[in-house]
Amino acid sequence: MKTKLFLAVSCLFLLALTSAAQPPNFAEMQRNPAMQQLMKNQMKMGLRAFWDGNGGNLMAFGLMMDPEIRTAWGVSDEQSQEIQSIPMRMGMEMQNNPEFTKIMEEMRELGGPGALFGGQQPDEATQQKLMEVQGKMTALSMKMMTDGLDKAITPELKQKMNESLLANMADMPMVSPSMFEALDLTDAQRQQMAAIKKELEPEFEKNLEAFADGTVTLSTKMFAEMEKQGIDFQSLAQGIQADGQEGMMDRIKAMQEKMLPIQKKLMEDPEYKRISEDINTKGKAFATQFNTKMFDILTDEQWAHLQKLIDNPPEYAKVFGKKMKEQQQAQSGQSGGWQPGPDSWKPGDAIPEGYRQERNTREGRFPRGAE
Repeated sequence: MKTKLFLAVSCLFLLALTSAAQPPNFAEMQRNPAMQQLMKNQMKMGLRAFWDGNGGNLMAFGLMMDPEIRTAWGVSDEQSQEIQSIPMRMGMEMQNNPEFTKIMEEMRELGGPGALFGGQQPDEATQQKLMEVQGKMTALSMKMMTDGLDKAITPELKQKMNESLLANMADMPMVSPSMFEALDLTDAQRQQMAAIKKELEPEFEKNLEAFADGTVTLSTKMFAEMEKQGIDFQSLAQGIQADGQEGMMDRIKAMQEKMLPIQKKLMEDPEYKRISEDINTKGKAFATQFNTKMFDILTDEQWAHLQKLIDNPPEYAKVFGKKMKEQQQAQSGQSGGWQPGPDSWKPGDAIPEGYRQERNTREGRFPRGAE
């Protein structure tokens, strides 16, 4: 799942970098402190999108590459093509976007993208300004991407996506509050969810920083290994604009296929394995905090629906869970995937049994119907 998010956000990042300049050498950029900081900001934006409610759309973009998931979710070839064409259309639309034009003018005044990623580094003040402008570019790309996906994804598909996430929440290494929309939340419950998010915001920020730091370290190791194996990331960036939609998707699919065995190999590196497991463990521990608080605001009907999704998920949710576990196992190189600590949820135990028993025996604390 982490790879799906990485690919979706990386696509935005590549579009932001290639929309107005010759693509830089990504292998060299991985050794550049400015590039690493930019990647950290990029990953934080991606995880923040999940927390703010747009993550499901970004995830859908990555998942649409899998024909089994498309079939399970009932996505037609036409609908899939429409969704997957959004990044390319977005890249073209950027050229006529006033905000994009303004950002590019700021970038040129500071020396262009090459000033940030080239061999001759500008002074610290200029670097900071360049980072801020490049951050605006990535943020604009992400907004245009999520807006486009929100229009293209039908309510029926969004419902299946959210139900699939709820049914497999025990294996999710990140929090996606919007998945609870599958339970038909009331306006009052959405306000309660906003209050929960506000309460947990400091803890989220701490996890966000740890996730971004860890992911940059893992990415640096991965790109170094890709470079050793002759996998040219620069060609991917150049091909995005040169080949059009189909070429772009083919390149991203090929990159994904090459990344998984590299991750498996890197899991033999003790430091890589430790960081990867630490990211997952902390992410799931925070998800436990948030999800348990959300359980408490569900009506009896919603609670029953949630238990049914987890205990007896629909076929499309089963397919999603199967593909997610396959990917996690491929990344870890282990048959068991993530290994929980003594106080963690176990895979498949989306609702801790103690909480389930207590909730099902309480009386008078939960509304019997929607407000």
